[in-house]
Amino acid sequence: MTEIPHNPLAADILAILRRHAGQPDAGPLGIHHLLIRLQEHPEFAAMDSNSELALFRKNFLLMNALYQLQESLWRGEGLVLEVAPLNLRLRSCRDCREQQHWVAGNDPMREYYLNWDNLHATTAEDVAALLRNFWQHLRQPERQARALAQLGLPPAASAAQIKQRYRELASRHHPDRSGDATRFMAVREAYEQLRCS
Repeated sequence: MTEIPHNPLAADILAILRRHAGQPDAGPLGIHHLLIRLQEHPEFAAMDSNSELALFRKNFLLMNALYQLQESLWRGEGLVLEVAPLNLRLRSCRDCREQQHWVAGNDPMREYYLNWDNLHATTAEDVAALLRNFWQHLRQPERQARALAQLGLPPAASAAQIKQRYRELASRHHPDRSGDATRFMAVREAYEQLRCS
């Protein structure tokens, strides 16, 4: 097994996690909280704070450290480190079978962040593409809702209902039948949006 390089943030993150675990009323600790607490860390100091690539690298280092700690805490102390973007939690393990899924290497995100090549090979263009893809997926439900509204359908409309409604509206608004060409194009676009989603 290839040895994983030590993450320079791991010790500081572990200290934060242990302090937080000792404060039961502290509320959730998210990755963004770690980023704020570690913003003065020497590892981050040389990075351009306004760069999307720098933000990617900071996030990568945080996630890499968390996944390294997850494994070392599990193996060394029998502690469970739950890694979720909005809730990082360190706790003792009562039923240790619960962690077998990541010990066996079945978590693609964990595998991604433990591979240092993903940090070093990612360019500013790659990060820009990742962000574009993220925003497109985030807006997908919004576009779908607009398309359903264009067809006059409820959010839970089935594929059969969408197709039937499209045929009705396309027939009614088709320019060859003295319909409104603009409305026909809007109906067609909405249908294509729903058909492809």
